[in-house]
Amino acid sequence: MAITQRLDWHVKIRDVLNILIYSDIFQYPLTRKEIFERGKLDDNELDICLSALLHEERIFLIDGYYSLRNDPTLITLRSERNVRANNYIKKARVIAKVLARFPFIRAVFLSGSISKNCVDKKGDVDFFIITESKRLWLAQFFCSMFKRTILLNRTKYFCYNYIIDNKHLLIDERSIYTAFEIKTLIPLLGYDYYKRMLNENSWASIFFPKYPVSPDNDVIRRQSKVQKILEYLLNNSLGEYIDNWLLNYSLRKRKKRLASKFFENPVYYTNLQRHVAKSHTNDHYPNIIKEYHQKTQRY
Repeated sequence: MAITQRLDWHVKIRDVLNILIYSDIFQYPLTRKEIFERGKLDDNELDICLSALLHEERIFLIDGYYSLRNDPTLITLRSERNVRANNYIKKARVIAKVLARFPFIRAVFLSGSISKNCVDKKGDVDFFIITESKRLWLAQFFCSMFKRTILLNRTKYFCYNYIIDNKHLLIDERSIYTAFEIKTLIPLLGYDYYKRMLNENSWASIFFPKYPVSPDNDVIRRQSKVQKILEYLLNNSLGEYIDNWLLNYSLRKRKKRLASKFFENPVYYTNLQRHVAKSHTNDHYPNIIKEYHQKTQRY
């Protein structure tokens, strides 16, 4: 019985440690509340685990923040990132109001660093977009034109590197990285799709069973007349043809521009199909997974 209890507490302490390991990859210390929301323990269990880890100096408490490192500069860095994220979210809501008027766009969420309230100086605003089925590439085209003409091709406040259609909400890339991306999405438009997204990807709760659901703060709640007209004009065989052509054009263009490795593993990198446009052209995702596994072995 005593051995079983010791093993049980070892698992619980490991759970807390893994949460802090993952946040440490981003040099982002956490409050007790944040650890609780990301973990699987009740209040009493969490307090016992935190006390044990602090006593063993495996973690440190600095100004109300828990971290693997005894480094006060991380608190300052976090504060700066939080302020920047709050400022960027205001701009993102303006962008979302524009996107809400584009044809076939059904939902707009914030993802990436801004959805974690953690934006670096060189960071940008990542958007996760849901479109009408079989019209994803038309919607992507309007997003591209907006970025190229109005935003002068700048991505700082508008980086749309993940688009899916409303018939393919399941993201079957089951890792701590993908689970946290799903759980931390911030809905700006299409709150019903946000709830459907969480329901379709209930597997993410295996990793984060208690993470809070974002409130409904939709920037717009009805379609504009221009959007309705454009959808009417393109909801036919012409729209079908254009959507297919845009997909094939994008594939040809990107295969010329990008290294072949970015098409070899669609889980980590680029995935361009009729129902998805994911343009991840760096090693961010695989590097995070690799570092997480290395650190869990080390600590």
